[in-house]
Amino acid sequence: MTENIKEEIKDKVIDCINLSVAGRLIIFKPDKKGLEDYLVIERRGKYKEDKIYFQVNSLLLPAKSVNFTKDFSQAEFKTGKNFYLLFAYFNEVSQKIDDYIWVVPSVQFVDIADVVKNSNGKNLLRFESSQNVKEKNKYSKFLINVNDLGDATLAALKDKKPLSFKEIDFEKKSTINLENLKDFLCLARQNTYAGGSSGVDNPRLLESTQMEFQKASYFYRDICFTGNKKFIGQEIIYQNEKPVWGMNYTGTVLGKIETNFLKEALLKLSEKCRLGQNCEYEKRENKYKDVGTGTLENFAGQEELFINNKSIYKFEYHGGLI
Repeated sequence: MTENIKEEIKDKVIDCINLSVAGRLIIFKPDKKGLEDYLVIERRGKYKEDKIYFQVNSLLLPAKSVNFTKDFSQAEFKTGKNFYLLFAYFNEVSQKIDDYIWVVPSVQFVDIADVVKNSNGKNLLRFESSQNVKEKNKYSKFLINVNDLGDATLAALKDKKPLSFKEIDFEKKSTINLENLKDFLCLARQNTYAGGSSGVDNPRLLESTQMEFQKASYFYRDICFTGNKKFIGQEIIYQNEKPVWGMNYTGTVLGKIETNFLKEALLKLSEKCRLGQNCEYEKRENKYKDVGTGTLENFAGQEELFINNKSIYKFEYHGGLI
């Protein structure tokens, strides 16, 4: 595995941690010798006395082996109450980390790992688990969904306790964290239309403008068709490649100056506008107003632009969970 891929996988793990903690953690790659494979995590602000260390180990998919196997020198193995071994599958095709990873406390790994010998007769500590995470073994109790990794890490630092693990019910239907979904939607909008994105080069639908944004398990796509006077479009959010949320919209085509003001308003009010809430933004003779009802699960509304109190633009929308 090349160093570039190793660093890319670390970045994906960082994204997974950051997804639910909203900047409350500081995550960095240490330069200190012996910690090259680690990520260091601490609480942002005044809580910098405690740190958690994740040693990132990965197996690229698709893999020939049916098992994930990783050996460590017993004589050189590092242990500590806040040191963990993180084992993750990384799919090179989709460029994603698998939904479930193992986070094994180093002090427990020493006790449960298989001890094998290498060709020189030296003892190795071996982690070995099936690619099928549903298959029970001694490492199953350390499985965690990547979407829960950030919350679990933050809780451990807050409580000054080891990471806690819950038994995973693989048959249970996955739930959608509405707070995380909203945070991602706001970020996606800030980085696409409102942020001035020109869209992808080859949109899926002929004559459309297509904008995309991805972070961790979430993927956002906005497809819009623009005519001489009106436009119509749709936003969709995928979680783990499944559509979970969407919004349909139609509006009036604006000139360049008015469009710039609209984008400014959308950036300023990204946590409220086009979500079924009421909000306003004014700048000199320009005014933006959004009147909506509902919640992220099911909502509708209409936004308008005014110049000197005269309405020049309307945008109607509705959407919710799929």
